[in-house]
Amino acid sequence: MRIKVLGCSGAVSPGYNTSSILIDEAVLIDAGSAASAMSAEELCALRHIFLTHTHIDHLKELPFILEPVFSDSGGGVTVWASPVTIAVLKDHVFNGAIWPDIQKIVEDESRLRFACIEGPVTIDDLTITALPVDHIPGSVAYDIAQNGRHVLMSGDTAYDPSLFQHAAALSESLQAFFIEASFPDRMLKLAEISKHLTPSLIRRGLNEHKLGSQCRLIVYHIKPNHLEDILRELPQGAAVIQGGEVFDF
Repeated sequence: MRIKVLGCSGAVSPGYNTSSILIDEAVLIDAGSAASAMSAEELCALRHIFLTHTHIDHLKELPFILEPVFSDSGGGVTVWASPVTIAVLKDHVFNGAIWPDIQKIVEDESRLRFACIEGPVTIDDLTITALPVDHIPGSVAYDIAQNGRHVLMSGDTAYDPSLFQHAAALSESLQAFFIEASFPDRMLKLAEISKHLTPSLIRRGLNEHKLGSQCRLIVYHIKPNHLEDILRELPQGAAVIQGGEVFDF
């Protein structure tokens, strides 16, 4: 499994792109920046887009990512998300006012399909499972599995014991746990109100579910103006990504 981080920032700032993570060239997790980070040929190779939720930093480039489906050069694309997220996309984004209703323009579902993820989805040798998390209605994390190896991506979430419990249950098959940390500990109240994590909340989850040094923790969705504070507060051994990184699992 090759994972390329196109963007992973919790805010827009020069040099920082919002969330888009590419898996094995054809699968994209979130659509915050892929259109401005990928070539036209790479965009045409996309076949599946999985959204964690509908906040703008996770879907702001989705309309432009889908542009190839209007031309002969693009293949079929399926946009996967929770039923709540799919409904929001249709009602509030692709509604003819914010952006054209592309389902009316592209009537052939082999070219474009919006699909509710309600169980594991298998794409070649990848199996992607949505896990409900505590952020906004319809928010999910993703468990991405290949040949018995798992990578867990939190998306945006408050402290959610079920997510850490799932990570612990994967045991040694968990290759990496990508987890958000939007705010430093001094902004804990704001993090709780907006349903995000801080370093101390991550540490709480690790301790309560006995996720020790064997868990490869990769922290993302950091807001650039809080980067230095968060770096100082993260658990020892946690890695931080800022975009451009490539991982092979």
